[in-house]
Amino acid sequence: MCRSNNIMEISFPKHEYESVQNHLSEFGYCYTTRVYKEVGKYKVGELYKAPWGDVLKIDEVMEYWKVSDRSFYDEMTDSEKEEIREYSEDMGLPYEFIKFSKNIL
Repeated sequence: MCRSNNIMEISFPKHEYESVQNHLSEFGYCYTTRVYKEVGKYKVGELYKAPWGDVLKIDEVMEYWKVSDRSFYDEMTDSEKEEIREYSEDMGLPYEFIKFSKNIL
């Protein structure tokens, strides 16, 4: 079993901390999108330490090449779609849509 000090960290923009924590509390899981250098970094079943101290487990990693193919596409803002396109689709690179949950040790 991994010890918390050996667990790699998962990054999130600071302005998302509260909304991610709220979503985890309400639903037990959350999603994040990873582009460019972070594609392939997070593995299903692995544990990662969140910046706010929770340990998160990667439940699912889905790879997409077009933003419009992603689950919950209609719930994304135009700026979110544009940012993902800029760092993936427009560069001919895939991006990942990752489902994660709070790990209860």
